[in-house]
Amino acid sequence: MRWLAILGLATVLVAPVQAQERPAPERLREQVMRRFMENYRNQAGLTDEQFARFQDVTRRAWERRRELEQRERALLRALEGQMRPGVAADQDSVAALIDALIDAQAARVQHARSDQEEYAAFLNPVQRAQIVLAWTRLERQIQQIVRRRMENRMNQ
Repeated sequence: MRWLAILGLATVLVAPVQAQERPAPERLREQVMRRFMENYRNQAGLTDEQFARFQDVTRRAWERRRELEQRERALLRALEGQMRPGVAADQDSVAALIDALIDAQAARVQHARSDQEEYAAFLNPVQRAQIVLAWTRLERQIQQIVRRRMENRMNQ
């Protein structure tokens, strides 16, 4: 639980202000990811070889998740745009957007399967379960932080 608190704190804190090439959100994501992987390494007791493979798979999985989430959000925004009150929705566009949204959700499931297959090559089932739970907790924490920030902005 301590490492989850650290991750949550890392997602809230802004990296020290320095003249760096990457934007602050990217640096923060990298910092969260680095801490997430280190904490998991300690929790699961990974060897150096396992950790190197874990880092590779996890970085790719993280990027794929971000890309798929962005795609889903864009599709949902487009669908919401079609479903405005008082404006007739274009039936063909709505059907295409729904199909694309379902395809995007299926791709997310397929990527999760693929990630688990990659992890299975060097992690035991308990370690794989730990990573699934750790990902879920991290995602929840991020969602809570984003929700709180949005509420704070709306209340200001």
